[in-house]
Amino acid sequence: MSADEQDVAISFYIQEIENESENCFNIDEIMMEIDNTEINNDLSIPQMINYHENYTLKGLLLICEYYGFAKDLKNNKCNKEQIIDFLVSFESDNNNSDIVCKRQNMWFYINELKNDKFMKKFVLW
Repeated sequence: MSADEQDVAISFYIQEIENESENCFNIDEIMMEIDNTEINNDLSIPQMINYHENYTLKGLLLICEYYGFAKDLKNNKCNKEQIIDFLVSFESDNNNSDIVCKRQNMWFYINELKNDKFMKKFVLW
């Protein structure tokens, strides 16, 4: 080891912050994050197009309601584009993959029931 080289010690501290409830979202923070970042995920652009072309505002709010934040989006008077941006951002986050997969499965099952000649009479939605 030369005189210029020194031993360097790196230390860090991780503090876990607990939320009061598991489904606690701060909509204002997430909306600011969406406004300040560009969505670069290649999968997000087709998802945005899908939501824009195939879902009404009511359908998007149903998805948001499933995730537990529709009321906050309604209170902030978000338009369709803002809701789509929020949904794509939420669904692109790996931390939310479990609930996103579950929601997608449930929507698939609903569509299967609606497309069945016998079962469609039991689906109210």
